[in-house]
Amino acid sequence: MDLGKMYFEELDLNDKDKNRIQRMISILLLFSQLIFFSCKSVNKNPSNEKYFDEHLLKFERITDEQVLSLTDNKTLRHFDALFHGNQIEYNDRNGMTFLWYPKNKSLVVGLYKIKSNRAICFNYSGNVKNEANGDVGGVWNCQPLVLYLNTVVEIKNGNVFHFDDSKKVPFILNDYPEATIESLQEMAK
Repeated sequence: MDLGKMYFEELDLNDKDKNRIQRMISILLLFSQLIFFSCKSVNKNPSNEKYFDEHLLKFERITDEQVLSLTDNKTLRHFDALFHGNQIEYNDRNGMTFLWYPKNKSLVVGLYKIKSNRAICFNYSGNVKNEANGDVGGVWNCQPLVLYLNTVVEIKNGNVFHFDDSKKVPFILNDYPEATIESLQEMAK
């Protein structure tokens, strides 16, 4: 399911404008992935939640259906060919999130919350750090929801890898080559 293409089809834009928007989204996507997806152990930095609360209306709002496609007991696959590679995430409908990050021996577990369908905020437990921007666990860190939506390349219903608070991963996830959820399920058998 390519949510980005579905989104563009709803807009009445010429090809030049679509290409310009796609380039801008690619740049913003790259920036958001640098900000969000590199979790390793370290010290604490302040949350960015206050900034998002003060500027929330500046961020594009997505539909309730799009929010549910990301948060209603969904397993998501993110893939970034330039930096982090494969990442698998499970978001339950009660605000729990489980991130299976490449090379990690355990899941990164935390909470998420949606702010007015404009931002998604994560608070990971434990001593974790995003190496790209310094975001750490134990505090809420937010990003525009439309950018997060655009990082998703595959969605499956349910907790297909049975992630839970034990933090157990099926195996050590490789960053490359790109792997589908189905291919990872086969490897986990």
